[in-house]
Amino acid sequence: MMQRLALLFSLFTFAAACSFQPGIVDDNALREGATQHAEQALTVRASVISDSDAHDIFGVALGIHGIQAVWLEVDNNTGTPLYYLPVTTDQQYFSPLEVAWKVKGKFGKEDEKAVDRMFVSRAMPINLPTGKRTSGFVFTNRDLGVKVVNVDLLGGGKSWQSSFIIDVPGIKLDVEKVDITTLYNEQDHLEVDRDGLREWLRGQTCCTANADNDASGDPLNFVLVGDSQLLLSAMVQRGWDLTERIHGGSIWKTTKSFLMGSSYRYSPVSSLYALDRPQDMALQKARGNIHQRNHLRLWRAPLLCDGEPVWLGQISRDIGVRFTFKSPTLTTHKIDPDVDEARDYLLQDMIFSQRLAEFGYVRAMEAKHIDNPGHNLTGDPFITDGLRLVMFFHSPMTPMHEVKDLHWEQPDRNRRHWIESDSAPTVPSP
Repeated sequence: MMQRLALLFSLFTFAAACSFQPGIVDDNALREGATQHAEQALTVRASVISDSDAHDIFGVALGIHGIQAVWLEVDNNTGTPLYYLPVTTDQQYFSPLEVAWKVKGKFGKEDEKAVDRMFVSRAMPINLPTGKRTSGFVFTNRDLGVKVVNVDLLGGGKSWQSSFIIDVPGIKLDVEKVDITTLYNEQDHLEVDRDGLREWLRGQTCCTANADNDASGDPLNFVLVGDSQLLLSAMVQRGWDLTERIHGGSIWKTTKSFLMGSSYRYSPVSSLYALDRPQDMALQKARGNIHQRNHLRLWRAPLLCDGEPVWLGQISRDIGVRFTFKSPTLTTHKIDPDVDEARDYLLQDMIFSQRLAEFGYVRAMEAKHIDNPGHNLTGDPFITDGLRLVMFFHSPMTPMHEVKDLHWEQPDRNRRHWIESDSAPTVPSP
C-alpha cells in the first residue's frame, strides 16, 4: 500500500514539475498565410490559429477551453496613432491573463508567472503608433466552419473597418454544397434600380415551397441587398452562425441536444425551396437551448440592384422542438406564429450592426389574421401583415440614428389590434 502511495506521489510531483515550453511566434510565416485588406496608408492582416498550431505557439492547449487565437497585424502609415477595438473582433473576447489563468494549472509557480508574461506580451496591442507595424494575438471564442474577423480602428477623427471571412476546419457547413459564383451566368443577371427591384419582387411568389413545388411553406419575408461579405460580416457580428450540413453526425448532435435540452450553435435546418432550388445558405442565432432559436434561409436572386447582389430570405423564430418523420433530422421546430416579429427582429439586429443603411417594405402577400392564419409545410400556423422587408447594406458603417426608412409601405406593428380586430389588417400603399 505504501509503495502505491509513493508511486502516486512521485507521479504527481513529476506532473507538477512539468516545465512550460512555449514555441516561437514566426510573424513571417503567419503573414504569408494571412488574409489581407489594404486601403490607402493602412494594411490589416488576419489569420485564425488552428488548435494544433496554438499548442505549438503557446505551449498549451486553447481549444479545449473554447478559446481560438486570431493573429492580427496592422501597418499604420496614416500619419496618426490608431486605437484598436478588440470588442469588434469578438464581443466576448478573453483577456490575456484570463487565458493564462485557464491554462496554467499544471505548472509550478515560476512557470505560472512565465505563462502570464507570455500571454500578455503576445497579445495584440490596443494602441497602434503611426509609421509602425504592430502585431499580436486576440483571444476569441472558438468558431467552427467559418470565422468572420472584424477589425475596427479609430484615430484622427476617423474610423477604419476591415472584415475577413476565414475558413476554419471542424464541421461540414451547409453553404459548402453551393458555389454561389456559378449559380447564374453573367448574362443571366438582371440589372435593375430600386424601382426595378420593387417591380421584380412584386412578381415573386409569397412563400417557400416543398421540393415538388406543390405545397406552400413559410413566407419569403425579407430581402438583403449588398456585398455578400458585408452581409455575412454583419450577421456574424450580431451572433448569427452558419448551419451545419445534415449528416449522421449533425443528426446525432441535434437529437442529443433535443434530449438534453442543450444548445447547438450550428444545428442544421431543413431544406425549403424558392427560385426552383433549396436555400443557398442558412444561419441561426441559438438561444438558451435547441428548442429556441432564430433561423433564416437565403437564396441568391438572379439580379443586381444598382450593381449589388440581391438575396431573397425567409426568417422565423423557433419556440419548441418535436419529433417528426417529415424531417431527415427526425425533429422539427415549432415556429412563433407571428413571423413578422422575427422579420422585424432581424431589422433591429442589422440596425445594431451599423452595416445597414436603408430599409423599406414591399407587399408580398395578403395579410393573414390570427383567426385565419397561413400554415407552413409542417402544419404550424403563422400570421403576418403580408409585407416583405428590404434592407440595403453599405460601407462604411452607418450610425443607428442615420439608418433611413424609405417609407415604401407601412407595416402594422400593433399586435393588440391584430387580436382585437375581426379581420386581417390591410395596409394601403402610400
